Parts: sequence; structure tokens; C-alpha cells
Amino acid sequence: MPCSYVMMLGMAGSGKTTLTDRYSRWLINNGFNIAIVNLDPGVERVPYKPSFDIRDIITIRDVMIKYGLGPNGAFIKAMELIEENMDRILNSEPFINDGDYDLILIDTPGQMEVFVFRPVGPNLISKLRFKGFVIGVYIIDGEMIKKIHDAVMAWFMGLILRLRLGIPVIPILNKSDLTKDYEVVVKLINEPLTLINDLRRGLEGILDDVVEDMLHLVEKTRSALRFIKVSALTGGGIEDLHYIIHEVHCTCGDLT
Repeated sequence: MPCSYVMMLGMAGSGKTTLTDRYSRWLINNGFNIAIVNLDPGVERVPYKPSFDIRDIITIRDVMIKYGLGPNGAFIKAMELIEENMDRILNSEPFINDGDYDLILIDTPGQMEVFVFRPVGPNLISKLRFKGFVIGVYIIDGEMIKKIHDAVMAWFMGLILRLRLGIPVIPILNKSDLTKDYEVVVKLINEPLTLINDLRRGLEGILDDVVEDMLHLVEKTRSALRFIKVSALTGGGIEDLHYIIHEVHCTCGDLT
């Protein structure tokens, strides 16, 4: 069976690196042969030992110095440099010998927007799809879910990632113990239209109207998505995460 590439995606602080580390240890303990790729040129330290580390080629600190850029400009420039070095990256370990691995975990940059919404992310995934199966794990920061609007916006980002990257994307809730209103998340997953009455009690005007329309779209698309909660810190839900990755792989991306 071809190697599976698992792209860890999420906003800064959502727990991508911690989850990559936790999931990798679970896989190793359960007999899987894996590799880890760090694609974040700005991270100072990672808790795992990467088989490939983009910082061996590009670091944000070096880009800032060489090109006289601030942090945001340096991240954009770094993505351009990753794009320019794409062949070099894909001809390095573990990509060149990906058939030796069951899974390759890819820890993407903390600034998700510079990776996903610029050419580098979609182009990398397009090339990886010729080599194996590619799936995204979209990590939602539970601490940021404080009301219906937050939950709906976070859910929609998962849909946007699917459209932008062209791969199955599994949305997961990390830091679920810190979620202010977990009941909102449960309703959004199981019965999104029941949130409309709750929404109408709000006082945010046109924003409420927009979110209500979005809830109808959530209802239409939710059967094509599966949702789980995990704790990157404690390891809770990691087995569920692996099960759904396996399920998606076996059904060729059909998340129903």
C-alpha cells in the first residue's frame, strides 16, 4: 500500500506540533514505521526528531537578516523559497524513500495562511498526491470556541481547506477541556439547524443573519465530514484520530 501523508493544519497556537509529536509516539508504540517532516521555518524547537527539517535549508531568522524583512514578510518570503526548493525537498529523505513508511506526518507552518493560501501548500500537496495518499488534519483550538459564531467560522475553515487543497480534511477539536461552550460544538456536529433559535437570541445584527445562512450550508455538508475531539497534551482521542485517518484512506477520501 502506498505511503500516507498526513498534513497537520491549523491556526497558530492550535497545537499542531504537540499533536504531531503525540500522534507520532502513539504510532511508534503501536508498531508503525513513520517519519516526521517539519515544514515550519519559524519554529524555535520541536519535541520530535524530524526526518526532514526545513530549517536545515531556510529559517525565518536568516530570511529576516538576509532580506531585511520583518516577521510577516519573512514568512511570505520563506514560502517562496520553499517553493523554489521544492525539488530539493522532495528528493530528500523521507520523501525519496516514502515507500518504506506507513505514514509520513507533516507539521506545517504555524502561520497557516501563508502555507495554504499561497502557491506553496497546494503545489506541494499536488506533487505528493502522485507519490501516495494525502489527507489533512485540521486542528481547531477549543479554547477559541466561545460562542456559535466561533464554532461555525472554525468549521467553515475546514471546508475552505478542502476546496483549496483538494484533499480530504478531518476537522478535530483540540483542547476540548478548555472549550467555553462545548454544547455548541456538539449541536453544530449533530444538529446544526437547532442552533438557529439560539442564534436569533443574539444581538449582532447582520452577522447573525450571515451565520444563520452558514448553518444551512453546514447541514448540507456535515454528512461528508467526521469530527472528533483530542487532547494533544494528554493523548486523549489519538486512537480515534488514527482510526478515522485509516477509514478515510480505505474509502479513498469518502468521509461518509
